[in-house]
Amino acid sequence: MILFLVFFQLELLNSNRVLEFADYLYLEGDFNSALNEYRRYLFLCDSNEEEVSDKIIDCLIRLKRYDETFAFLKYFTDTTKILYTKSWIYLLKEEYSTVRELLKGRINDQKSKLYIGLSYAGEFNFLKAKEFIELPGPLPKSKSPFLGGLFSIIPGCGHFYCGRFGDGLYSLLVIGAGSAISYYYHHNKANTKFYISLGITSVLYAGNIYGGINAVRNYNYYENVKFRDLIFNRF
Repeated sequence: MILFLVFFQLELLNSNRVLEFADYLYLEGDFNSALNEYRRYLFLCDSNEEEVSDKIIDCLIRLKRYDETFAFLKYFTDTTKILYTKSWIYLLKEEYSTVRELLKGRINDQKSKLYIGLSYAGEFNFLKAKEFIELPGPLPKSKSPFLGGLFSIIPGCGHFYCGRFGDGLYSLLVIGAGSAISYYYHHNKANTKFYISLGITSVLYAGNIYGGINAVRNYNYYENVKFRDLIFNRF
């Protein structure tokens, strides 16, 4: 029993075994466990520090624990690699202006141009991004919020303008029903009910106009997000 425990302890402290196990966990996609094993390896051994730190940073990025990555850059000897790794991490953190600040002295370098272009794409500034990187197609076409509100004068048409036919039909039916009920009460001289139903319908009508404008804004935003993701996925 004692011999088994001694053997077990030796295996736990065997840095090569720890590294092999960490690599196995990494290949299996268990990045959190792999991260712990790589850290244990660094504690046990000071060889392969840069290679293992590279894998630790990759694990942290996959786990979206970006702020923890910077502590492991100290193991890199190549200052250019440190710079580009930092830039990539800030891209993932969506701190796009920081990326450009880091790379402003290397604006003619190919990799710098790529990261700067991606930073502009991250801000939906595709025209500026086009100066640094090749875009995957024509720029997304934006719709006009003014037209979204204008079309919404006819209930639901602002949503139809954005291709949201379900929402547009819902607005048309609700406001149409409210208008019909208001007319019914007015026709039958039920003034109190008429004013109440007219007030509710008016609020819904105003909401329909605001909803048409907001639908356009959402449409433009998601079109930009799709195009941005298309750009990022290429790299």
